[in-house]
Amino acid sequence: MLEMLIPTILTSAADSLNPIAIMQQFVLQGMVKKPRHIWFFILPTGLVNLTGGFLAYFGLISAISGVFDSLLISYGKTLFTLELILGVVLLIAASYILQNSKIKRLKQQTDCGSAGNVGDEADIKGKIRSVSPPALILLGAGATLSELTTALPYFAFMAILFGRHLSIIEVSVILVLYNFIYMLPLIILYFVYIKAQSSFDRFYRFLKKHITRLSGIIIPAAAAIIGALLLFHSISALTA
Repeated sequence: MLEMLIPTILTSAADSLNPIAIMQQFVLQGMVKKPRHIWFFILPTGLVNLTGGFLAYFGLISAISGVFDSLLISYGKTLFTLELILGVVLLIAASYILQNSKIKRLKQQTDCGSAGNVGDEADIKGKIRSVSPPALILLGAGATLSELTTALPYFAFMAILFGRHLSIIEVSVILVLYNFIYMLPLIILYFVYIKAQSSFDRFYRFLKKHITRLSGIIIPAAAAIIGALLLFHSISALTA
């Protein structure tokens, strides 16, 4: 087991330098109601990665893949039809959000006054802390799941692990150590934020002000792109 210590530290350290997860947490830290709520994002990233390691090591990923393949064979048309409907719904939602943002923008232009700037600042401060713990859990788990398919250091580490004859306890200890190091940059970022919270919050208010102006375009654009991709994929599968 000791001979696995150096490969575990090196590969997990490389895997932990994940700019997407670090940037997500950097932004989310300014949107939680309480600073400690960010743990609802940090812990799922490690737990999902740890679960993926156990599933891969014990060969359960292949079994799960087989179940999905059988579902596609039996209920392929139904699943692709649902995908088609979801794509249409997303496209409709994108157009609705875009239209709604235009209406809100027109109302804001007409409702100008002496209290306008104060109101905007208060609105930004109120909105900046609005991400709930369940949403953080979903974001952390979802981000890790989406990256598991491209986690090259993790796959390299698992390949090394497969070549060793270790007990379940030894495998568990190694995987826990790997994923603790994997979460370490996020943990460090949290404590840095706690030490300099006021400075971070000023930056978040500035960032939120400009992001809010663009959200009326970014959100419907993302929904439209995803909807179009789902629509294209479902139609291709149904007509194949």
